Amino acid sequence: MNNRELFINGYLDRISAQFPQSTNSSENRNLAFEIFSIAAILDKPFQEVYDNILVKGKKDGGFDGIWFQDQGEYFVMHVFQCKNKKGLAANEVDKFKSDFRDIFSYGNKVGKQNVENLQRWMDEYKQLSEQGIVIESKLYFVYNGLNDDPEYGNNTPIYNTYNDPENNFKVIDSNDLYDKVANFARQKRAEIKFIFHPEKSNISALDSQGLYTYAIQDIRAANFRIKATELCELMTYEKKTNGTITSLFEENIRSYLGVKVRANKRMNETLNRRDEAVYFPFLNNGITIICEELSLPKQPQNDMYLLPVINPQIVNGLQTSWVLYSNYQRNPSLLKDVYVNVRVYESKDKNLIEKITDATNTQTPINYRDKISNKEFNTLTKEVFNNAGINYITKRGENFLKDSIHYKDAVESETVIKFWFATFFEEPQTAKNSIASVLQRIFDASTYEQHPLEKLFDGNKDSAIYQQLLSAYRIYRFVQNQKSSLVGQNEVLAYADELMCYGIYKNIGAVLSHYKDENRLRQAYNETLASINTIVVNEKAAHEKVGKTFSYNAYFKKPKSKIDFDALNDIIESDTLFEDLKGIR
Repeated sequence: MNNRELFINGYLDRISAQFPQSTNSSENRNLAFEIFSIAAILDKPFQEVYDNILVKGKKDGGFDGIWFQDQGEYFVMHVFQCKNKKGLAANEVDKFKSDFRDIFSYGNKVGKQNVENLQRWMDEYKQLSEQGIVIESKLYFVYNGLNDDPEYGNNTPIYNTYNDPENNFKVIDSNDLYDKVANFARQKRAEIKFIFHPEKSNISALDSQGLYTYAIQDIRAANFRIKATELCELMTYEKKTNGTITSLFEENIRSYLGVKVRANKRMNETLNRRDEAVYFPFLNNGITIICEELSLPKQPQNDMYLLPVINPQIVNGLQTSWVLYSNYQRNPSLLKDVYVNVRVYESKDKNLIEKITDATNTQTPINYRDKISNKEFNTLTKEVFNNAGINYITKRGENFLKDSIHYKDAVESETVIKFWFATFFEEPQTAKNSIASVLQRIFDASTYEQHPLEKLFDGNKDSAIYQQLLSAYRIYRFVQNQKSSLVGQNEVLAYADELMCYGIYKNIGAVLSHYKDENRLRQAYNETLASINTIVVNEKAAHEKVGKTFSYNAYFKKPKSKIDFDALNDIIESDTLFEDLKGIR
């Protein structure tokens, strides 16, 4: 058995034991491969994939997993088909593509059988579309074989025919999965030492220095122009040293958005027009880099200035870097006579790095999950959860680190924060509607003085937030555990996680020790479910009366769902919620 099989089979053994769904071992293994594949590609905990992304049941319409990623101004829809087998079949790949096109792109479900278990994702897609929200779809066909396998000769031509990353369709084999897991397992970035070669000015022979340097207090800075190929060489060196280019962008608050995004598309078009490519530094804002050490040259060497840096991180210009690199990979000559402007700052100050990162990223939505990952409150929350046997994941890749096996459960920080917002902060509709909005508000609370929630999220070790987050997680976990067995008889449970958690919290109250009591949770759960079923029946009747179609998704995203629930249960909103929260512990 090679290392790839050793790694993957080890995970499949572990997942099969954690999520047994059948007495048939083969079925359990196939399900484990679905969970593992989706978790590796999205960098999600296995439990999160099972709870919220996996399309469970036989009537899944041919889709194994779907996740709507909230990017603030638009959504990315990740769609999966996973096959635990060695060979690729063209008819299966074709069917996956055509099923997505028919059911989602064109909303044509005529003749489509067995889609009942897919309904909540179909509703979500429809509801977002009706709101005018842009949805970028990314499809992944994953199989447990190799694109280049002599024993399965059809794999290579099928892969070459269908794999089309530029159009958001990827065929992913077991080597790709192995690479992802191996990259996640690297806990520390190996040191990167790189030398930039700033271009000289071509205007004046008397002053040919192309390097602008200065310092503010103990922060040193350099501004210069380099060949675009040199930036690509840095990215290649990062991949060779650390096994992945993404570690060069760890401090960046975005991921690559692809060439379809308007700005990237225009950038790519400029590079592919030789008469325009030369103007690239005029048309592009350039790259901003933070490094741990910066050696400023006092004089030229062989008539050029050399600028060594240690551990550079690109904090702005990720889109530019990847567009340049994709062209470099196709043909380095495409970047001939193309230059890019660079700003380098030497600093280890996390607060300053955060401010520079935030200030220089204005053109596309910000990922606030990454921004709060290093906040002090999250560091202390992680300790509290770890002590409770839960792997509290704040950063990419932590689900696959070797320590993760010692925890009985795993959960992402954004999930915990989302359900704290739905319960203790009493806004289930906001939590369901926009995780991006929730994380932005928590980031603001952890960053700015005088914010109403600052005393909870400022990182003070005596804050009440840690026990509240753990209690919110216990409510969420109970709701998820009950859903798997009850959703068949209660359709509403597929849509109402946030309101269910809110109802349980309002039922049990602010004594946090009560959330360890299974009997209390079960009683509150049953009463909450009964209330939600009542308000849904009433809302459906109201829609029917005026000839409108009822949507679970739309209803639970509106404040009206909470208002209806509160009215039914005689709940009155507190006028002193911010102050109340500081004392709940």
